[in-house]
Amino acid sequence: MSDGLTLARTHDVIASPERAPRSTWVVAPVQALVTVAVFTGAGAAAGRLWYHLWDVPSGVVSGGQWYTSEAGLRDDFQGVALYVAISGAAGLVLGVLCAWLLDRSELVTLGAVVVGSVLAAYVMLRVGTHYSAPDPHQLAKTAQDGDKLKGALQVTSWPPRGAFTFGALVGLALVYALSLGKTPTEVRSQLPADLATPYAAPPQG
Repeated sequence: MSDGLTLARTHDVIASPERAPRSTWVVAPVQALVTVAVFTGAGAAAGRLWYHLWDVPSGVVSGGQWYTSEAGLRDDFQGVALYVAISGAAGLVLGVLCAWLLDRSELVTLGAVVVGSVLAAYVMLRVGTHYSAPDPHQLAKTAQDGDKLKGALQVTSWPPRGAFTFGALVGLALVYALSLGKTPTEVRSQLPADLATPYAAPPQG
């Protein structure tokens, strides 16, 4: 009898009609759209930052080919390194924030973060290359010998482009790992004192 009363009291506290939670079917899609929008905006901002932090290399045209110095080669590699560093850090921060704030449905948050981070990586690449000069190797084919051309900001290989998504998933994993085994704060705060504390079995004998 007492078990039935305790179960009924717990059910009444958690599912109280006075504080009925909003439907997951409404909240989850809204959170997903917000997540994708935030990632997209962050990708655009990261693209501008990527270009402004990059040291633009310079080279000379000779025989229809574009040649740069050793310093120019380092600057060209720096563009890829900056892309990985900026996108990875941005993805990590956004992943942590999404896992911490948008905890209504972990699976929906995970899917939205994956889609949003992929879109953010694409937007970041397009924005950064938009501000950059065109590919000097293509321009050199029609340029005169001795013409000076600036290098282009680009990421040609696929692995660096996954830094945004990788950082976001690491952020999600960190928050989810630290949250394992914890009772939700909202449910714990609504329980009476005798139900919020763990049940201790009566002493035997």
